[in-house]
Amino acid sequence: MTLTLFSGTPASSPDLISLSAVRRRADRLLLMLAWLLWGVSLALGLLMGQFLTAFIVASLLVILATASCLWLPGKLVTRLLFSFILMAWSALLIQLGNGGTEYHFSVFVLLSALLAWRDWRPLVTGAGVIAVHHLVFNYLQQYGLFGIVVFEMGPGLGMVLMHAVFVVVQTIILVLMAIRMEQDARSASEVAKLASVINREPGCLTLTEEQRASHSTFARTFSVALGTMRNTLMQVSHSVSLLLDDAQTQLQRNASLSERTDNQARSLAVAASAMEQLAGAAVHTSVKASEARSLAMEASQVAQEGGENIRAAMASMVHIRDESLRVNGILELIDGIAFQTNILSLNASVEAARAGEQGKGFAVVAAEVRTLALRCESAAKDIRQLIATSVENTQQGADQVEQAGNTMQVMIGCINSLLTLVEDLSQMSEQQRASIMQINGSIASIDASVQENIQHVAQTLQVAQQQQRQTGELKTAISVFRLV
Repeated sequence: MTLTLFSGTPASSPDLISLSAVRRRADRLLLMLAWLLWGVSLALGLLMGQFLTAFIVASLLVILATASCLWLPGKLVTRLLFSFILMAWSALLIQLGNGGTEYHFSVFVLLSALLAWRDWRPLVTGAGVIAVHHLVFNYLQQYGLFGIVVFEMGPGLGMVLMHAVFVVVQTIILVLMAIRMEQDARSASEVAKLASVINREPGCLTLTEEQRASHSTFARTFSVALGTMRNTLMQVSHSVSLLLDDAQTQLQRNASLSERTDNQARSLAVAASAMEQLAGAAVHTSVKASEARSLAMEASQVAQEGGENIRAAMASMVHIRDESLRVNGILELIDGIAFQTNILSLNASVEAARAGEQGKGFAVVAAEVRTLALRCESAAKDIRQLIATSVENTQQGADQVEQAGNTMQVMIGCINSLLTLVEDLSQMSEQQRASIMQINGSIASIDASVQENIQHVAQTLQVAQQQQRQTGELKTAISVFRLV
């Protein structure tokens, strides 16, 4: 409402409300009253048979009034001169009316007309002029000079004093009214000047610091209110500027955050896809690890069976070696028997030779026995050599079987270690698969949180944009005020 009233106030309002402008308008108004009194005076003079007197005096008064308004508009001299002219006109009307009581009322009417200037000095001057008129003209009427008539009922000092009392009372009331009206006019003028400063730029309200202090209470109060409003609006404008800068900064940060959040969401989507592939690979690895563990267990069982077979082969080789040694002892026994048989055959041959003819048959048998003993000894040697070779080969085989057993034991240990490692690997694979599934769930939760953050950032960005727009609108609204 205040903005509308200020905006609708014309720029020339200070000139219309200022005390000097009011007094210039009062000059013109009372000039019109003077011309009206001129016409009334002529009519009354014509009616009372004193037209010449009315014409001469009224014309002089109206000419004097016109000249003062044209040459000295709004001046104190004009106001004082007009107070004299109006009281002179009242005296003329009293004279033309032969001192009638009703014509004395013109004094009060014309004194009241002097309020148009809102100045107590013309009132006091007019009261003084009319007092002098009554007093002087009372004596002129009393002595019958110049045909002067003031009181229809006859002159008298008591009548003068009675009229003076009424004039003084009215003058006091009018002076008080004039002083009050002058104060109101000055207040209105100062307020109008402040309003003209506010509305000096069309479409805007200028709240600059007051160049000249106001004198009236209302104007000072209005000026203080404008100063308070100016300080408040300056603080609001400063706060709005800071808020606009903060809103711009927040908008930029939210835009950067939105961009980073989008990049994070894309990176998280890539990580989630890679994690899904890794989870699939972990499951596949776990399956393969389980298969490898099964194969390792089978290989361990086979190696254990091979170890048992090798140990059985080693026992058989040891048994063969022992049997070979026993055969070797038997061969040595046969060899001893063959040697003894050979010795016996030699002795039998010797005895047969001694016997002569009787011993020929026995010599033949002894020769055959010797032959058999030699052949047996030769066969025993061959068998011994074969048995020695077989024992040697059996020993080598036993050594190789023993080495193969040791190697099989090492291989069984390695397979057992491999089985342990495979089992550990399988457990680790299971744990890795569980961890990857947990990480995958965590990534899914993070992805959901990131999506919520994206929505939140988008909403925050919209709020920041709306805040910036509202701040801009508020700054635009405040821009109608000119604080400098």
